[in-house]
Amino acid sequence: MRITIIGSLLGLLTTTFAVVGALCIVVQSLKEPIHEIDTVEVRDPAIWYNPSLAKYFVFSTNGQIPIWTSSALTGPWTNIGSALSSCSIIDSSGSCNIWAPDINFIDGLYTLYYAVSALGSQNSAIGVATSPSMMPGTWTDLGEVISSVTGDVFNAIDPNIIDDTVGLQLTFGSYWDGIYQVGLWPGVNDQASATPGTHLAGYSGRPAEAGFVYKPASQPYYYGFFSDGITPLIGATSRPAAGAEYKVLVGRGAVGQGPFYDELGNDITLNLTPATGTLVLGSHDNVYAPGGQSIFADPVSGRDVIVYHYVKLSDPIGGPSYLGINYLDFSSGWPVVVS
Repeated sequence: MRITIIGSLLGLLTTTFAVVGALCIVVQSLKEPIHEIDTVEVRDPAIWYNPSLAKYFVFSTNGQIPIWTSSALTGPWTNIGSALSSCSIIDSSGSCNIWAPDINFIDGLYTLYYAVSALGSQNSAIGVATSPSMMPGTWTDLGEVISSVTGDVFNAIDPNIIDDTVGLQLTFGSYWDGIYQVGLWPGVNDQASATPGTHLAGYSGRPAEAGFVYKPASQPYYYGFFSDGITPLIGATSRPAAGAEYKVLVGRGAVGQGPFYDELGNDITLNLTPATGTLVLGSHDNVYAPGGQSIFADPVSGRDVIVYHYVKLSDPIGGPSYLGINYLDFSSGWPVVVS
């Protein structure tokens, strides 16, 4: 009996500490975006830095992938055109309305993954383009990398690339059965393993998307970020129920192919209540439904940076989303949003 009671107390204390830890993450995460960028309208932003030009580049969903540049994270940000001004070469009805760009620097070229699809459709494809500078007019579109059709367990949108120890890994997926990952080699558009690949996050019907795998230099872990919930769209006439709106969650693991576990030790592919994933960034103050995130090791500040879109709670329902930028602090072993 004594052993049972002690065990129960230890379990209670462990659960209490886990909950307190999770609450600390929530409290510490409630930071305003870096100032002077709340007029930049974007969705699903991705960021990189060109040291030769001494400029940051942000790429965004919609049209032919709009490009914004600035000499500082705090702005001012200037729209300088589009990455694929002639649309994608992928033969799709969505080839001129391109989604969810992801930017990296691979083998001496800036490499941009993107998605073409239609809202709610699985007839989707992920493509890739390369550039020596990221400037408009310098991009070479290499076309399709992977695709999906109605009935697949995955949707080929929301790409993210990581150059892992085993080679390039492409993370993708939205809703359906979740977020997956396949290998790409020898080239940036060469599929090396069959879809759907390794299951990283989400499950049947969960609103999980925008998977992003990242390893900070300061940590031995890989972190699997994703956006969970409903993202407000332009023209919407109502908002999701409280708590059901977009938010950024994370799990961590020993390798970039997962499995990723949240702070309570749950695999983020599991269908549990409450839903799996440790909160990184949620609605707070005038920031509503943040998500569509990407993470970047900033060579200027030497810090980890998260970029995302959010809606201003003070705006009328159905308004645009804006660029959010903050630093991430991994010193606790978990990402905490800081100013």
